[in-house]
Amino acid sequence: MTPPELRDLLADALALWAVPGRLRIAEGGVALEGMALRVYAADAADRPVRWWLERPGQRRPCTSVLGLLRALRNAVGAGEGEARRLRVALAGAPDNISLPGA
Repeated sequence: MTPPELRDLLADALALWAVPGRLRIAEGGVALEGMALRVYAADAADRPVRWWLERPGQRRPCTSVLGLLRALRNAVGAGEGEARRLRVALAGAPDNISLPGA
């Protein structure tokens, strides 16, 4: 994933979480303006780590896109409170469907 692609992914995530902020490409990664927070690709020698999320006093390894988004969400404080849930269903389906074995 290139830095511009990473910036776009993280910008979409911030918008979904209603977190104001601007992302910019910086030092081979992406930085969140107004916060000392940077995400950048890991070196091949760091595998299975794919990205690092860095803030003062902390460098967190992320091995997947999901892990990166979770770490970012916690770092910007968007993980507090109730998370938004996405539900996919057929149009007109009732809301109280019980799944077998549930």
